[in-house]
Amino acid sequence: MTMELSPSPQRRRRILALWLPRLPAERLRRLGIIARQDRTPLVLSVKSGNARILYAVDLAAARLGLKAGMPLASARAMVNDLRIVEADPPADRQTLKDIADWCDRFSPFVSLDPPHGLVMDITGVGHLFADKKTGGEEAMLALLRGTLAAGGYTACAAIAGTAVAARALARFADRTIVAPGDEAASLAPLPIAALDFEPKDTHAFERAGLKTIGQVAERSRAELTARFGKEMLFKLERALGRGEKPISPRRILPAYRAERRFAEPVTSADSSPRRSRVSPDRCAA
Repeated sequence: MTMELSPSPQRRRRILALWLPRLPAERLRRLGIIARQDRTPLVLSVKSGNARILYAVDLAAARLGLKAGMPLASARAMVNDLRIVEADPPADRQTLKDIADWCDRFSPFVSLDPPHGLVMDITGVGHLFADKKTGGEEAMLALLRGTLAAGGYTACAAIAGTAVAARALARFADRTIVAPGDEAASLAPLPIAALDFEPKDTHAFERAGLKTIGQVAERSRAELTARFGKEMLFKLERALGRGEKPISPRRILPAYRAERRFAEPVTSADSSPRRSRVSPDRCAA
C-alpha cells in the first residue's frame, strides 16, 4: 500500500526566478567560439522581416547602448568596432535546458521561462542550504549565482512568494529575497516594464503617468479591468502576492512513497482467519 505525498496547502509558496541576460553571447565564449579574452563588443543578430535586428548583446555592447531588438544597421552606426555573429536560438534553448537539469539539485519543480530564464518552486527546501552564518534561501541564492558565474554565465536571481513577483525582481532588483506577504511593498518602486505586460498596455500606463507598479496597484480594480482586461489584472494580483498560478515542471515528478519490508511475505491484503494476520501499525504506508 502506498501513500502519495503533496505539499501542505497551508504552506506559503516560495519561488526562485533565475535570469541569464547574456546567455547567447556567454555560451559562445564558454565554447571557445569567441575567445574569452576578446573584448570587442559582441552582438548576435537574427532576420526579422526584410531587416536584421539584435537578438542578444554581451556586456561590452550593452555598456555602449546596444540592446536586443535594435536594428543591426543602427548598432553599426553607433559602434564602429563591432563583432557580429548569427544567433542560434535552438542552441541557446538547449543550453538553458542543460542549466535547468543542473538546477534539479535545488528543487524538482523547475520550469523553463524562455528565452533565457528559469522558475523554481523551492517551498520547504530552503533550510537545507542554511549554515551557521547564512539563512537557507540566502545561501541557496548565493550558491546558484556563484556556481553559474564560475561557469561563465551572468546570473540574476530573486525569491518571492509568486512566480510573477520573483521574475520581476530577478530582472530589476537582483538578489532580492522577499519575506512572505511583502510582495506588494517590494514591487511598488519597480517600473511597469518589470511585469512584462503587452507592449501596448505598458505604453498606455506610461502615457497615463503611471510609471511604477505601486502607482498601478493604487488604481481601482474596476478601472483597470475595463481598460486592460481581466488577464492583465490577474497578472498584477499575482505579482502583488494575492494569488498564484502553479508552475509546470518540465519533467513528470515521480510518485513519492514510503514502504516497510517484512521478514515474511504478505500473501494477501484481506484478513483471512486461515492466514497469519498482520497488525495495522505494521503495514506499509
